[in-house]
Amino acid sequence: MANELRPQSQEAASYLERRIGFPLPTLLAFPKYFQIEPINTCNARCIMCGIDFDAKVKAKMQDELFEKIVAEIARHKEHVEKVMIYLDCEPLLDKRLPKKIRKMKEAGIRWVNIATNASLLNEKNAIALIEAGLDEIYITLDSLIPEVYEKIRVGLKYEVVYRNIRRFIELRNEMNPELAVRLQLIEQELNHTEKDDFQDHWKPLLKPNDQIVVQKEHNWANKINTMQFGGEADVNHIPCLALWGTLCIHVDGTVSLCCMDSEHEFPLGDVVTSSIEEVWRGEALNKVRQKHLEGTRNEISLCDGCTLWRDNKQDKIELF
Repeated sequence: MANELRPQSQEAASYLERRIGFPLPTLLAFPKYFQIEPINTCNARCIMCGIDFDAKVKAKMQDELFEKIVAEIARHKEHVEKVMIYLDCEPLLDKRLPKKIRKMKEAGIRWVNIATNASLLNEKNAIALIEAGLDEIYITLDSLIPEVYEKIRVGLKYEVVYRNIRRFIELRNEMNPELAVRLQLIEQELNHTEKDDFQDHWKPLLKPNDQIVVQKEHNWANKINTMQFGGEADVNHIPCLALWGTLCIHVDGTVSLCCMDSEHEFPLGDVVTSSIEEVWRGEALNKVRQKHLEGTRNEISLCDGCTLWRDNKQDKIELF
């Protein structure tokens, strides 16, 4: 596609290369990043989430399919930057998650990551994740005020989550100080005054390879109404990074357009009957990419006005 760019697309292509950090031909060869759904359910009903978990038929990814995915990614391990074993779920609900992490690491994948609400990150699970070789964990705690937190993360208990996070950090420090911890707050109406307190609270507890991030809530491809941060009208003028950066694989092997396509409105194929490379370089995804390059992403309902990858996605970020 890089050699077929129309003149009006050159600026968009340069934007993508600058933001993602790789030339377009490199990005188009094979995914740099993966999100893999080990299980398709969650134990929270967060008010800023656009996924209807109650409407889903619960399922886990079969071991055979996961091993097929691992094998193909391993053949491109020098190219792949990160594999994230989470998508549309709370990954710790999958009791085989540590084994999946270990398989990725044994296959030579350089950076394996999960994201969790930490409600199930008890000491047993924490030890299992660290021993499996996990490289990075994103933990989201949306308030340091219990009643505010529990209004946002409906179904979870603040004291349990906070205790789990503190203990995980202690265990990480003892067992593998190189494991990176990223503590996140999703900024929204109920907590937007807490940003500085959040940063001040966690900074003394973290290490040089950790992060504290305050991230603006997004509109889940227009599925929910969000706090207005400014710049919402500008998103259709830039191409979405996800289409060139990340492949999203669901429990059944279906590949959706992006992580916002939780209802599989725009299926790109599957990695059961096709290879990852075939889906990534396929006609379905390239057609959508072309619209983004030409500035006509508004013609795609899922992409029109989606604020996930806005330029000012992160309001505050502390890198140690």
